[in-house]
Amino acid sequence: MQSKIEHIPDSNAFSDYCVLLVEDDEIMRLSLEDRLNLEQIPVHAVSNTASARQVLEEGDIDLVVTDIRLSDGTGIELFSDITLHFPGVPVILMTAYGDVSDAVSLVKAGALDYLTKPFDINDLIDKIEHHLSCRADRRLTLNHSDAEDSFKPGSGFLGKSSAMRKIERLVARLGESDSSVLLTGESGVGKEVVATLIHHNSLRSDGPMIKVNCAALSSSLIKSELFGHEKGAFTGATQQRIGRFEQAQGGTIFLDEIAEVSPDIQVKLLRILQEREFERVGGTESITLDARVIAATQVALAESIKRNEFRSDLYWCLNVIHIDIPPLRERREDIVYLARLFVSEFVNKSGNNIKGLSKEVELQLQSMPFPGNVRELKNIIERAVTLCDAPWIGIHDLLTLDNESNISTTTLRQSIEEAERKAINMALAENEGKISQAADALGISRKNLWEKMKRHGIER
Repeated sequence: MQSKIEHIPDSNAFSDYCVLLVEDDEIMRLSLEDRLNLEQIPVHAVSNTASARQVLEEGDIDLVVTDIRLSDGTGIELFSDITLHFPGVPVILMTAYGDVSDAVSLVKAGALDYLTKPFDINDLIDKIEHHLSCRADRRLTLNHSDAEDSFKPGSGFLGKSSAMRKIERLVARLGESDSSVLLTGESGVGKEVVATLIHHNSLRSDGPMIKVNCAALSSSLIKSELFGHEKGAFTGATQQRIGRFEQAQGGTIFLDEIAEVSPDIQVKLLRILQEREFERVGGTESITLDARVIAATQVALAESIKRNEFRSDLYWCLNVIHIDIPPLRERREDIVYLARLFVSEFVNKSGNNIKGLSKEVELQLQSMPFPGNVRELKNIIERAVTLCDAPWIGIHDLLTLDNESNISTTTLRQSIEEAERKAINMALAENEGKISQAADALGISRKNLWEKMKRHGIER
């Protein structure tokens, strides 16, 4: 008889987070690391600033806890580096009594908090858990109406992967800039979400953000839509119209599907970007452009340029800052992370009592191709929440998915088996073949893991 995958509800509220502990005293570091592990709080423990910077570069840190005095520098220097290069990553300081004034100065400069040595380890754990709880409250799902007010660069808003954390940090660095931005990536990866974050994290955040789907505008109306027109400019122009560029004054204009605009519109866009001015259709008065321009496309513009379908000079004007958003299949660590966020969003909207995703569903989601990227994932979760009539979303709640997602009643067992096999191999590799640790990572018992390994022919 084949054993069924166990589902053990995730009682650890902080499993999606990671703390970076920087402490050069080995006994102190190991003691704190052991306690964090006991509390099931993921932790990277390092002894110096160089190692800390290396971990931060990987982009998967939600909180830094650092001593002020370190063997190769100071916590003050590390805090300055984090503020400059990893904005949005909060810092808790550990300091000797004589360095309290330094810690107070850093808190005034933006550090989260500090503790004076010797301290009760429970106090540190309380501070860490309190902060991670607040951070969890701020992590809203993509396209949430309050996203612009809740986004903190580096917080993992876009995803848990290092690729998306790096994009968040770049968004933060663009806050003081007015440079044009070109967003590229497949349909559904979140280009509009990133554009919105750029706007709301900029000096123009108090101004409007005007979104234009260039592919949806007819060739006969696009000039009027973008640039506006004067009364009598053409048949049917019975009154003056303010175009999208003028509506965006003081804010940001987002030109989605930019590759779809015609050659004559490309010429006009080039002039606007170069001269920073435009005229309404039928008008003679030049209007100075006071808006940031963000463009997006899923088309390979380099190939369009070779085919003379897109102007190279316009491309370079738009491509001052280039952000390429990878597809979901290339950042699989984001799949379950985002899926859980989407579950929370739709459960809150529907008011039902669903607790979350079963382990079977999480394994299944991790093995899917997701040609529709984050948009597809969100639709899958919305459908599953709507259909689910149990506390936990199960595989049967996904059975209405179409063939694009490679799930059907005839292939469901094979899909689950393959996902389970991959998950076990990954857990064993990450835990150096240690059965107990791998079982803990998978959320199953040691005995159950042995049974599954035997069934799948997996050896340590």
